[in-house]
Amino acid sequence: MGKLEFLSWVRTQDGRYEYENGYAVMQARVTRGHSVVADEFLVALNARINRKKWRIHVESFGVEAGPNIRYPDVMVEERGGDLSDMTTAAPVLLVEVLSPSSIQMDLTEKVKDYLSINSLQVYIVASQSQPLCWVWQRDAVSGHFENQPVEFSGKDRSLPLAYFEIELPLAEIYEDVSS
Repeated sequence: MGKLEFLSWVRTQDGRYEYENGYAVMQARVTRGHSVVADEFLVALNARINRKKWRIHVESFGVEAGPNIRYPDVMVEERGGDLSDMTTAAPVLLVEVLSPSSIQMDLTEKVKDYLSINSLQVYIVASQSQPLCWVWQRDAVSGHFENQPVEFSGKDRSLPLAYFEIELPLAEIYEDVSS
């Protein structure tokens, strides 16, 4: 199955799917904790970024990442584009909230896919059960990502997002998650 065939097919499906190496791969449903953390990223970003320049999507809009189509939990892209598009190839920020079934994928395969996107500036992998995030940021001078993410742990920490010149307090994102 090709990407266009997948996008046509997925419109008719119930459930969540990603396109991986030529196949439609069903994604697990999420827990309340997963949904809460993704929603709080949306709220925190929405309060801080320039909404006239950036659009935030949650879970339902695809990203073309190399040969695959992924559906990140949170995505930021520049405003504009055709409203009938089902994917973007130009996200600037992606967030994946870990699920037990997605840990390996989010911290290995998706890292390779996402960090290869020329427009991407920040990739965040977030725990759903404790205030803990791994952050890859593109260096403004070299234009490259670090090989390893920076780990931020604890409600007293904030995620500094240099590209947007903002910080996201983990206390806000994990307000309803005990640590």
